[in-house]
Amino acid sequence: MRHYTRRQVVLSLAALGFTPLTGLAADKTALDLSNKQRLPGALSPALSPDIVQALSESPLVYLSPLHLNGNPSRCQAEIWFVMAQDALLVCTDSKSWRARAAATGRQQTQIWVGDVGVWEPGFDQHLKLPSLRATARIERAPEAVDAALEAFGDKYPIQWLLWGNRFRRGLADGSRVMLAYQLSPA
Repeated sequence: MRHYTRRQVVLSLAALGFTPLTGLAADKTALDLSNKQRLPGALSPALSPDIVQALSESPLVYLSPLHLNGNPSRCQAEIWFVMAQDALLVCTDSKSWRARAAATGRQQTQIWVGDVGVWEPGFDQHLKLPSLRATARIERAPEAVDAALEAFGDKYPIQWLLWGNRFRRGLADGSRVMLAYQLSPA
């Protein structure tokens, strides 16, 4: 379970406008709300510099399981992610198409890295983002799942106040799964 210091909670609440920063930080530039993540050194050297930079800076990826013919499915949602070793991890509803696809053998996935808003049917802005292919699997190793949850808390500190326990409960009761995507160039 992730524990937050008083300072982290107060800074998170201040960023949401609930309390003044007096005495904690002279200005909001002291807050790191960028959702940037340090990438593991084991990232595939075959990934382009654009992809590596986008992975370190973006709060979101858009992903779509691929049909057997290689075309993306119609399900192309934006989602939070973290990096661990050379895998991109997402925590998702176990009934989502991406989770069902991984569980039923459709592991090939297209991933676009960046943030261009909420995906809706007909939305195509994400198709202009840097992209790569990946192979999905369900991550079940408790230590890998715990490390991913810690990384989510570090990357999304404000959002994690609301979503952290939901992710943990969902993983415990089976309503959520942790998907790991092994990255390869597009």
